[in-house]
Amino acid sequence: MAVVIDRQEIDVDISEELEPYIDMFPKAKPRGIKLQSCSPFRDEKTPSFAVNLEDGTWIDSGAYDEDWRKGNFIKLLSFLMGVTYDEAKEYLWQKYRTIYTDMDNWELKVTLAADVGFYRIVSDEELKAVAFRNPYLSNRGIVEKVQRAFKIGYDAKSQSVVFAWHDWKGNVINLKYRSIRDKRFWYLEDGQPIKQHIYGMHFVHKMNLKTVYVVESETDALYLWSHGIPAIALGSASLSKEQEKLILMSPIESLVLAFDNDKAGIRCMEDVKKRLMGKVDLWHMKIPVNCKDVNDIPTDQLIEATGQVERLLPKFL
Repeated sequence: MAVVIDRQEIDVDISEELEPYIDMFPKAKPRGIKLQSCSPFRDEKTPSFAVNLEDGTWIDSGAYDEDWRKGNFIKLLSFLMGVTYDEAKEYLWQKYRTIYTDMDNWELKVTLAADVGFYRIVSDEELKAVAFRNPYLSNRGIVEKVQRAFKIGYDAKSQSVVFAWHDWKGNVINLKYRSIRDKRFWYLEDGQPIKQHIYGMHFVHKMNLKTVYVVESETDALYLWSHGIPAIALGSASLSKEQEKLILMSPIESLVLAFDNDKAGIRCMEDVKKRLMGKVDLWHMKIPVNCKDVNDIPTDQLIEATGQVERLLPKFL
Protein backbone atom coordinates (compact mmCIF):
# COMPACT_ATOMS: atom_id res chain seq x y z
CA MET A 1 0.00 0.00 0.00
CA ALA A 2 2.00 2.93 -1.29
CA VAL A 3 1.38 6.59 -0.58
CA VAL A 4 3.29 9.16 -2.61
CA ILE A 5 5.11 11.63 -0.36
CA ASP A 6 7.21 14.25 -2.11
CA ARG A 7 7.42 12.12 -5.27
CA GLN A 8 8.49 9.01 -3.34
CA GLU A 9 6.35 5.95 -2.73
CA ILE A 10 6.15 5.03 0.95
CA ASP A 11 4.48 1.84 2.17
CA VAL A 12 1.73 2.97 4.55
CA ASP A 13 -0.82 0.83 6.38
CA ILE A 14 -3.89 2.84 5.34
CA SER A 15 -6.34 0.72 7.36
CA GLU A 16 -4.25 1.08 10.52
CA GLU A 17 -4.07 4.85 10.14
CA LEU A 18 -7.84 5.13 9.60
CA GLU A 19 -8.86 2.84 12.46
CA PRO A 20 -8.51 5.37 15.33
CA TYR A 21 -10.83 7.75 13.45
CA ILE A 22 -13.40 5.26 12.18
CA ASP A 23 -16.10 7.03 14.22
CA MET A 24 -15.69 9.96 11.83
CA PHE A 25 -16.87 7.79 8.91
CA PRO A 26 -20.62 7.19 9.43
CA LYS A 27 -21.99 3.98 7.93
CA ALA A 28 -18.49 2.83 7.01
CA LYS A 29 -18.26 -0.47 5.11
CA PRO A 30 -15.32 -2.10 3.32
CA ARG A 31 -16.00 -2.71 -0.38
CA GLY A 32 -13.09 -4.60 -1.92
CA ILE A 33 -10.08 -2.29 -1.84
CA LYS A 34 -12.19 0.68 -0.73
CA LEU A 35 -13.82 1.92 2.44
CA GLN A 36 -17.16 3.52 1.66
CA SER A 37 -19.01 5.77 4.10
CA CYS A 38 -20.82 9.03 4.57
CA SER A 39 -18.49 11.97 4.15
CA PRO A 40 -16.32 12.85 7.17
CA PHE A 41 -16.34 16.46 5.97
CA ARG A 42 -20.08 17.13 6.17
CA ASP A 43 -23.39 15.66 7.35
CA GLU A 44 -25.20 13.34 4.98
CA LYS A 45 -27.51 10.33 5.21
CA THR A 46 -26.49 8.45 2.06
CA PRO A 47 -22.82 7.41 1.70
CA SER A 48 -21.04 9.28 -1.08
CA PHE A 49 -17.47 9.04 0.17
CA ALA A 50 -14.84 6.38 -0.58
CA VAL A 51 -11.16 6.00 0.26
CA ASN A 52 -8.85 3.61 -1.56
CA LEU A 53 -7.18 1.38 1.04
CA GLU A 54 -4.21 0.71 -1.24
CA ASP A 55 -3.00 4.24 -1.98
CA GLY A 56 -5.14 6.41 0.30
CA THR A 57 -6.71 8.50 -2.45
CA TRP A 58 -10.31 9.47 -1.77
CA ILE A 59 -13.34 10.96 -3.48
CA ASP A 60 -16.35 12.75 -2.03
CA SER A 61 -18.87 12.68 -4.87
CA GLY A 62 -21.40 14.80 -2.98
CA ALA A 63 -18.99 17.65 -2.22
CA TYR A 64 -19.96 21.16 -3.31
CA ASP A 65 -16.41 22.51 -2.97
CA GLU A 66 -14.12 21.30 -5.76
CA ASP A 67 -11.08 21.49 -3.47
CA TRP A 68 -12.71 18.84 -1.27
CA ARG A 69 -14.14 16.57 -3.95
CA LYS A 70 -11.04 14.37 -4.08
CA GLY A 71 -7.53 14.26 -2.73
CA ASN A 72 -4.58 12.27 -1.45
CA PHE A 73 -4.16 10.45 1.84
CA ILE A 74 -2.06 13.20 3.41
CA LYS A 75 -4.92 15.70 3.08
CA LEU A 76 -7.41 13.21 4.55
CA LEU A 77 -5.10 12.32 7.43
CA SER A 78 -4.39 15.97 8.23
CA PHE A 79 -8.16 16.48 8.58
CA LEU A 80 -8.59 13.40 10.78
CA MET A 81 -5.61 14.29 12.97
CA GLY A 82 -6.56 17.95 13.17
CA VAL A 83 -3.12 19.13 12.05
CA THR A 84 -1.59 20.96 9.10
CA TYR A 85 -0.85 19.21 5.82
CA ASP A 86 2.90 19.38 6.44
CA GLU A 87 2.50 17.89 9.92
CA ALA A 88 0.52 14.93 8.56
CA LYS A 89 3.15 14.42 5.86
CA GLU A 90 5.97 14.52 8.39
CA TYR A 91 4.10 12.06 10.63
CA LEU A 92 3.83 9.52 7.81
CA TRP A 93 7.41 10.10 6.74
CA GLN A 94 8.78 9.55 10.23
CA LYS A 95 6.64 6.47 10.88
CA TYR A 96 7.05 4.64 7.59
CA ARG A 97 10.33 5.74 6.07
CA THR A 98 12.81 2.96 5.42
CA ILE A 99 16.50 2.66 4.64
CA TYR A 100 16.74 2.83 0.86
CA THR A 101 19.12 0.35 -0.72
CA ASP A 102 19.07 2.14 -4.05
CA MET A 103 20.86 5.31 -2.96
CA ASP A 104 21.02 6.62 -6.53
CA ASN A 105 17.23 7.03 -6.53
CA TRP A 106 16.94 8.23 -2.94
CA GLU A 107 16.09 11.89 -2.45
CA LEU A 108 17.49 13.29 0.80
CA LYS A 109 14.81 14.97 2.90
CA VAL A 110 15.97 17.84 5.06
CA THR A 111 13.31 20.03 6.64
CA LEU A 112 14.64 23.40 7.74
CA ALA A 113 12.85 25.61 10.25
CA ALA A 114 12.64 28.41 7.69
CA ASP A 115 11.01 26.08 5.15
CA VAL A 116 8.01 25.32 7.36
CA GLY A 117 7.66 28.83 8.73
CA PHE A 118 8.83 27.83 12.20
CA TYR A 119 9.29 31.46 13.23
CA ARG A 120 6.18 32.68 11.43
CA ILE A 121 4.12 35.20 13.39
CA VAL A 122 0.73 36.24 12.04
CA SER A 123 0.63 40.01 11.57
CA ASP A 124 -2.00 42.43 12.87
CA GLU A 125 -2.94 43.19 9.26
CA GLU A 126 -3.77 39.55 8.66
CA LEU A 127 -5.92 39.47 11.79
CA LYS A 128 -7.73 42.66 10.73
CA ALA A 129 -8.64 41.02 7.44
CA VAL A 130 -10.78 38.49 9.33
CA ALA A 131 -11.84 40.74 12.22
CA PHE A 132 -15.53 40.05 11.74
CA ARG A 133 -18.13 38.09 13.63
CA ASN A 134 -20.55 35.33 12.68
CA PRO A 135 -23.21 33.87 15.03
CA TYR A 136 -21.88 30.33 14.50
CA LEU A 137 -19.94 30.16 17.79
CA SER A 138 -22.49 32.20 19.72
CA ASN A 139 -25.07 29.60 18.72
CA ARG A 140 -22.77 26.96 20.20
CA GLY A 141 -22.65 28.67 23.58
CA ILE A 142 -19.46 30.71 23.18
CA VAL A 143 -19.96 34.15 24.74
CA GLU A 144 -18.76 37.30 23.02
CA LYS A 145 -16.28 38.18 25.78
CA VAL A 146 -14.46 34.89 25.25
CA GLN A 147 -14.49 35.26 21.47
CA ARG A 148 -12.84 38.68 21.76
CA ALA A 149 -10.25 37.42 24.24
CA PHE A 150 -9.22 34.58 21.92
CA LYS A 151 -9.31 36.80 18.79
CA ILE A 152 -11.99 34.81 16.99
CA GLY A 153 -12.63 36.06 13.46
CA TYR A 154 -14.70 35.27 10.38
CA ASP A 155 -13.79 34.95 6.72
CA ALA A 156 -16.84 35.73 4.59
CA LYS A 157 -15.23 34.52 1.35
CA SER A 158 -14.75 30.95 2.59
CA GLN A 159 -17.65 31.18 5.05
CA SER A 160 -15.47 30.02 7.91
CA VAL A 161 -14.86 30.95 11.52
CA VAL A 162 -11.19 31.78 12.15
CA PHE A 163 -9.42 30.58 15.31
CA ALA A 164 -6.17 32.35 16.18
CA TRP A 165 -3.58 29.92 17.55
CA HIS A 166 -1.09 31.49 19.96
CA ASP A 167 2.23 30.31 21.32
CA TRP A 168 2.61 30.28 25.10
CA LYS A 169 3.95 33.84 25.01
CA GLY A 170 0.84 35.14 23.24
CA ASN A 171 2.09 35.50 19.66
CA VAL A 172 -0.37 34.40 16.96
CA ILE A 173 1.44 31.63 15.07
CA ASN A 174 -1.30 30.21 12.83
CA LEU A 175 -4.94 30.63 11.85
CA LYS A 176 -7.41 27.77 11.68
CA TYR A 177 -10.35 28.22 9.31
CA ARG A 178 -13.45 26.17 10.22
CA SER A 179 -16.30 26.09 7.70
CA ILE A 180 -19.71 27.01 9.11
CA ARG A 181 -21.40 24.92 6.40
CA ASP A 182 -19.80 21.57 7.19
CA LYS A 183 -16.93 19.94 9.10
CA ARG A 184 -14.03 21.05 6.89
CA PHE A 185 -11.13 23.04 8.31
CA TRP A 186 -7.71 24.19 7.14
CA TYR A 187 -4.74 26.28 8.27
CA LEU A 188 -2.45 28.91 6.81
CA GLU A 189 -0.06 27.21 4.41
CA ASP A 190 2.96 28.88 5.98
CA GLY A 191 1.79 28.93 9.60
CA GLN A 192 3.69 27.24 12.40
CA PRO A 193 2.96 23.54 13.08
CA ILE A 194 -0.09 23.23 15.35
CA LYS A 195 1.21 20.29 17.38
CA GLN A 196 4.13 22.39 18.59
CA HIS A 197 1.65 24.56 20.48
CA ILE A 198 -1.41 24.28 22.74
CA TYR A 199 -4.54 26.35 22.22
CA GLY A 200 -5.12 28.65 25.19
CA MET A 201 -1.77 28.01 26.87
CA HIS A 202 -0.88 31.72 26.71
CA PHE A 203 -3.71 32.46 29.16
CA VAL A 204 -2.47 29.71 31.49
CA HIS A 205 0.83 31.56 31.78
CA LYS A 206 -0.68 35.04 31.82
CA MET A 207 -3.11 34.14 34.63
CA ASN A 208 -0.77 31.66 36.39
CA LEU A 209 -3.49 29.00 36.35
CA LYS A 210 -2.93 25.90 38.45
CA THR A 211 -6.03 23.85 37.57
CA VAL A 212 -6.95 23.55 33.89
CA TYR A 213 -9.19 21.34 31.75
CA VAL A 214 -7.69 19.81 28.61
CA VAL A 215 -9.87 19.02 25.58
CA GLU A 216 -9.42 18.21 21.91
CA SER A 217 -10.97 21.12 20.01
CA GLU A 218 -10.83 24.88 20.24
CA THR A 219 -14.63 25.03 20.48
CA ASP A 220 -14.64 22.74 23.53
CA ALA A 221 -12.08 24.95 25.25
CA LEU A 222 -13.97 28.14 24.43
CA TYR A 223 -17.21 26.59 25.71
CA LEU A 224 -15.58 25.83 29.05
CA TRP A 225 -14.10 29.33 29.28
CA SER A 226 -17.60 30.69 28.60
CA HIS A 227 -18.67 28.95 31.81
CA GLY A 228 -15.73 30.34 33.77
CA ILE A 229 -13.66 27.15 33.49
CA PRO A 230 -10.03 27.56 32.27
CA ALA A 231 -9.23 25.15 29.46
CA ILE A 232 -6.62 24.31 26.84
CA ALA A 233 -7.01 22.32 23.62
CA LEU A 234 -4.59 19.97 21.90
CA GLY A 235 -6.22 20.58 18.52
CA SER A 236 -6.72 16.84 17.98
CA ALA A 237 -7.05 13.51 19.76
CA SER A 238 -3.33 13.18 20.45
CA LEU A 239 -0.64 14.67 22.65
CA SER A 240 2.61 15.46 20.87
CA LYS A 241 6.00 15.45 22.58
CA GLU A 242 6.17 19.23 22.21
CA GLN A 243 2.73 19.64 23.80
CA GLU A 244 3.75 17.38 26.67
CA LYS A 245 6.74 19.63 27.33
CA LEU A 246 4.57 22.75 27.18
CA ILE A 247 2.26 21.34 29.87
CA LEU A 248 5.16 20.38 32.12
CA MET A 249 6.81 23.80 31.80
CA SER A 250 3.53 25.61 32.55
CA PRO A 251 2.05 26.64 35.93
CA ILE A 252 -0.44 23.73 35.66
CA GLU A 253 -0.50 21.49 38.73
CA SER A 254 -3.88 19.76 38.16
CA LEU A 255 -5.09 18.72 34.71
CA VAL A 256 -8.69 17.59 34.12
CA LEU A 257 -9.01 15.30 31.09
CA ALA A 258 -12.21 15.92 29.12
CA PHE A 259 -11.64 14.34 25.71
CA ASP A 260 -14.32 13.35 23.21
CA ASN A 261 -16.65 10.47 23.87
CA ASP A 262 -15.36 8.23 21.05
CA LYS A 263 -12.58 5.74 20.32
CA ALA A 264 -10.01 8.41 19.50
CA GLY A 265 -10.85 10.35 22.65
CA ILE A 266 -10.55 7.26 24.86
CA ARG A 267 -7.22 6.37 23.25
CA CYS A 268 -5.98 9.93 23.80
CA MET A 269 -6.97 9.86 27.47
CA GLU A 270 -5.10 6.61 28.06
CA ASP A 271 -1.99 7.99 26.36
CA VAL A 272 -2.08 11.22 28.38
CA LYS A 273 -2.54 9.26 31.60
CA LYS A 274 0.46 7.09 30.76
CA ARG A 275 2.72 10.03 29.95
CA LEU A 276 1.69 12.58 32.58
CA MET A 277 0.76 10.42 35.56
CA GLY A 278 2.94 11.43 38.51
CA LYS A 279 4.11 14.61 36.79
CA VAL A 280 0.90 16.59 37.36
CA ASP A 281 -2.28 15.69 39.25
CA LEU A 282 -4.69 14.12 36.77
CA TRP A 283 -8.46 14.21 36.98
CA HIS A 284 -11.19 12.95 34.65
CA MET A 285 -14.50 14.50 33.68
CA LYS A 286 -16.93 11.98 32.23
CA ILE A 287 -18.76 13.07 29.09
CA PRO A 288 -22.47 12.21 29.45
CA VAL A 289 -23.44 9.20 27.31
CA ASN A 290 -25.82 11.32 25.24
CA CYS A 291 -23.06 13.78 24.30
CA LYS A 292 -20.12 13.40 21.91
CA ASP A 293 -17.88 16.14 23.36
CA VAL A 294 -17.74 18.99 25.88
CA ASN A 295 -19.45 21.50 23.60
CA ASP A 296 -22.33 19.06 23.18
CA ILE A 297 -23.12 19.11 26.91
CA PRO A 298 -26.06 21.36 27.94
CA THR A 299 -25.21 23.97 30.56
CA ASP A 300 -27.02 22.22 33.43
CA GLN A 301 -25.32 18.90 32.66
CA LEU A 302 -21.94 20.64 32.26
CA ILE A 303 -22.19 22.12 35.75
CA GLU A 304 -23.03 18.67 37.09
CA ALA A 305 -20.21 16.98 35.15
CA THR A 306 -17.55 19.48 36.23
CA GLY A 307 -18.66 19.04 39.83
CA GLN A 308 -18.11 15.29 39.68
CA VAL A 309 -14.58 15.01 38.30
CA GLU A 310 -12.65 11.99 39.56
CA ARG A 311 -8.99 11.92 40.47
CA LEU A 312 -6.87 9.49 38.47
CA LEU A 313 -4.35 7.51 40.49
CA PRO A 314 -1.57 5.10 39.49
CA LYS A 315 -2.86 1.51 39.29
CA PHE A 316 -0.70 0.33 42.18
CA LEU A 317 -2.62 2.74 44.45
